[in-house]
Amino acid sequence: MKRLDWNHLEYFRVTGRLQHVTRAAQLLNISQPALSRALAQFERNLGVPVFEHVGRAIRLTSHGETFLRRIERAHGEIEEARLELMEIAAPDRGTIALGFLRSLGTHYVPHLVRRFSSRFPDVSFTFMQNNSAILSDHLLKGEVDLIITALPVESPKFSWARVADQELVLIVPRGHRLARRGAIGLSEAAGEKFVSYKPDHAMRRLTDALCRSAGFVPSFSFEGDDSSSVPGFVAAGFGVAIVPAETGRFPGIVSLRLVKPAARRAIGVACMTDRFLSASAKNFRDFAVEAGRQSKASTQKKKARLNEPRFSAEHR
Repeated sequence: MKRLDWNHLEYFRVTGRLQHVTRAAQLLNISQPALSRALAQFERNLGVPVFEHVGRAIRLTSHGETFLRRIERAHGEIEEARLELMEIAAPDRGTIALGFLRSLGTHYVPHLVRRFSSRFPDVSFTFMQNNSAILSDHLLKGEVDLIITALPVESPKFSWARVADQELVLIVPRGHRLARRGAIGLSEAAGEKFVSYKPDHAMRRLTDALCRSAGFVPSFSFEGDDSSSVPGFVAAGFGVAIVPAETGRFPGIVSLRLVKPAARRAIGVACMTDRFLSASAKNFRDFAVEAGRQSKASTQKKKARLNEPRFSAEHR
């Protein structure tokens, strides 16, 4: 096998992904005849056919598919090395691709990003919102740098650190028999129809677990896959639902605090354990973790002050 030309490797990678010579040539900014000659030379140097022609179309052979997977992996390593060098040169700059749960977009993430940006004004963000499973998939594919999601991500490929606790509430329609209650035990909703997510959704699993701990198995009138539909169906009278407190702010519903059992879920920031993480993304991850520690410490101090014995003037 002859030594392979770096340019030819890139020509092969782009053409292999598009499987279209004309579009590849346009993307590579070279003429189609020049690209065709380069690919032919590439195959001769490689010693095996990597493309086959089907009419006017072109597609990868089995050899080509195998080689493309390796080339993509190598290209990813080179790109990460380039980014790493750029970040070493300018650690307070760059762009962070951040994924987070939709329910965290109303308060937690905007305020966290605003505080971080005041310290690192030259760092920019791109955002993605979805449920935990889809966010984890995007992280695996390298489409985001970090995700802020619920519960420790159960994969050795992820590193997860707790940053906050999210309160969960029971939402009921206005006019519901429980609507005037500020807080309830979940067992009081045992006879109600529930509105929730489909069984594979993390919030649905948490709903099932909380109801079991309250001594009953919930009956569902609606199972959706979009967080925006749950409060809407509750407001329309289809039942009650357990949701993050941020989701409970919706016309036509009332949020009730759950005191037995207390309903909270851990929120954490996750990244890939074996993938390069830019200096700016590391700064944001560490900032989120430290902000969580400070918030927890502040909450504990407030609780301690509330529990301090109080004395009247005559006992001083």
